[in-house]
Amino acid sequence: MYINFCIRHHPDIGGCYTCQSLFQNALDSFFIDLELDNFRKKSLADFTISGSKDPLTALVRAKSPNFFGFIPNSVLDSTKGVIIHNSFLAHFTYGIELSNLLNVPLYFVPHGSSDPYIYSYGLIKKRIWLQLFGKVGAKLAKTIIYSSKSEKFKSLLPFSDSKGEICHWAVSRNFELDKQNSKEALRIKLKLKPTDKIVLFFSRIEKMKRPIETVKAFLSLKLPNWKLLIVGPKEDVTISKEVAQYAKSFNNVMLHPPVFGSEKWMLLAGVDAYVLMSHRENFGFTVAEAALAQTPVFISKGVDIYPFFESKNVKNVFDIHCETDIRECFNSMAKASDNDLIDLGLFCERVVKENFTYQQFTESLNKILMSKKYE
Repeated sequence: MYINFCIRHHPDIGGCYTCQSLFQNALDSFFIDLELDNFRKKSLADFTISGSKDPLTALVRAKSPNFFGFIPNSVLDSTKGVIIHNSFLAHFTYGIELSNLLNVPLYFVPHGSSDPYIYSYGLIKKRIWLQLFGKVGAKLAKTIIYSSKSEKFKSLLPFSDSKGEICHWAVSRNFELDKQNSKEALRIKLKLKPTDKIVLFFSRIEKMKRPIETVKAFLSLKLPNWKLLIVGPKEDVTISKEVAQYAKSFNNVMLHPPVFGSEKWMLLAGVDAYVLMSHRENFGFTVAEAALAQTPVFISKGVDIYPFFESKNVKNVFDIHCETDIRECFNSMAKASDNDLIDLGLFCERVVKENFTYQQFTESLNKILMSKKYE
């Protein structure tokens, strides 16, 4: 049994939940998260801790007698380790305290929260947290689990070199895709011509993903027959309104609400290309999912798994210093022939099948948890 502490355990938090679910499926797990005011739907965790989310307050609360009494004795008695997902809030403190109380190994999964970009905003609070809690947690942890070499290399946490281990996350689909049918169905749904080409931005609409810069770069090139389809939750209200205005003003920019399940896969398979010029992605689940749908991906070096997808035939990985870099991305995409895009899509699919399978994830994770390397 592994007790997992996280900020929230629900699909509405996106990639973190997807990853936490991988841990939940691969291990005998008990999940604990925090009660957050800005989410309406009930968490899917085994238990949700209410009250202050401040890590210092949590330190005081966790010292109280029987604070962890909500955890069944059967879980406590069989616990092999404590896993902390993500940083900054009370759950991190609770995880450390329970690990000490039970005298079991502590594992930390940053989920990109130790990336320098994360510290480019809200700097003071995050630096204080890093000094008071992050460095302590890294020192006490048996292992720090990263999803890629890039994430580990950039991490601001101490002991990353000595304690950091790589465990690639996984994506999967349990049915065969029909690319042609998906393309036809998507164009009918969007009321487009059969000859129209679609490039997909499929991510949360917020600053880090650079949606506004992506739209502006796309519009500046006036690519014939190409449409930019933007799909994702409106996390930043101001940016989302600006994106919506572009969609109203230009007929080659389309905004679509989030999609899930079979509809998501139809969309991923039905487009001609996928683009994500994000500042930071410690993995990039939608990148890998698009690739698994045989869709060619055009991504920034902010996506930490970019080295796997770099093609020798069509340039599809780009720097992200300015808007010009995004225009270069769209230019490369538009200049590629139909056959080049098909071949790139097949290459991207092979990358996922060779590196990001569920079997590989479970084997790697269990090897890390069972390792005596740092004992």
